[in-house]
Amino acid sequence: MKRIHIVNGIILAFSVILVRYIDMHVYDMHIILNLLVLVGLIVGGMKIAERFPALDYDVSRKTGMIINTIVVLTIFLAFFVLELG
Repeated sequence: MKRIHIVNGIILAFSVILVRYIDMHVYDMHIILNLLVLVGLIVGGMKIAERFPALDYDVSRKTGMIINTIVVLTIFLAFFVLELG
C-alpha cells in the first residue's frame, strides 16, 4: 500500500466530517450544494496530495492497517463528539 492511498483516505474522511459539521452547525446547506462542496474538497485535497513525491513510497501492511483503523475510529468519534449524527 502506498502512502498516497492512506492520505487520500484521510482527506476523504476529514472532508466528510468538515462538510457535515458545517451543514449541521454553521449553515444549513441544500443536499446538492453539500455534495458539490464535498466533491470539491476531496478532489482538491487529492490533487494537492499528488504533488508530494514523498507519498509514492510503500507503507508496510501493519502500518497501513493501524492508520486506517485510527481514521475509521476518528470518524466514528467525530460524529458523536461533534453531534453530527
